[in-house]
Amino acid sequence: MRYKATVSYDGSQFSGWQIQPDKISVQQCLEQAISTIANEPVKIHGSGRTDGGVHAYGQVFHFDLNKSYRDLRRSINSQLPSSIYIRTLEEVSEDFHSRYDVCWKHYDYLINNGEYDPLKRNYCCFERGKLDQEKMKKAAEVFVGTHDFTSFNATGKDEIVNQERTIYNINVADCGDMICLSFYGSGFLRYMVRMMAQTIIEAGKAKISPEEIREMLEKKDKQACHYNGDPQGLYLMEVGYQPYQMQ
Repeated sequence: MRYKATVSYDGSQFSGWQIQPDKISVQQCLEQAISTIANEPVKIHGSGRTDGGVHAYGQVFHFDLNKSYRDLRRSINSQLPSSIYIRTLEEVSEDFHSRYDVCWKHYDYLINNGEYDPLKRNYCCFERGKLDQEKMKKAAEVFVGTHDFTSFNATGKDEIVNQERTIYNINVADCGDMICLSFYGSGFLRYMVRMMAQTIIEAGKAKISPEEIREMLEKKDKQACHYNGDPQGLYLMEVGYQPYQMQ
């Protein structure tokens, strides 16, 4: 039987989602916990990867077990470190795939635009100068729609030829000293959200205009954008398996 799980984790504790030699990953911890319950090796399949330092509130993965277990979610959580927590767990059809069935994803990028706080250093990026949020909103509008995002990601063309993606919405929200950038899209390539986020931040500093961002996008060139936001500001909030509706 196949299970779909939604998991939250503190990315500052891990090298990223994917298993890596000699490093502690989220996937490794989850597989060890579930394998302990099942008393046999269990492989999990995530909706995608997150890099070291990146957090998640709503990462999704699936796995298969040969039999049912009572209080499975509670049992798995009891085997996990306190930095990982299974929020939901449900049995799904055998043809469900956490990665290939994704319709859209939602990421948040948190910016501390107030006084530096060392207690928040692992959970947001810090920008000392006051950001112009109206300029940030205008910059964000450039990315909305269906575009070739070759200029705004680090995934090689030899790995993924088609780098066209659809951004449904980017919201810039004022939360006091914090600014939250919310990205909703059909899919995101490596560093894509972080590169867009830092570009929007640079626009908020009046260092780049929407016209210049549009030119970078249209170049479809890996050398066009040199901006890449810090990983600790990024959160995978939600993975959608139904057609996107405006948030």
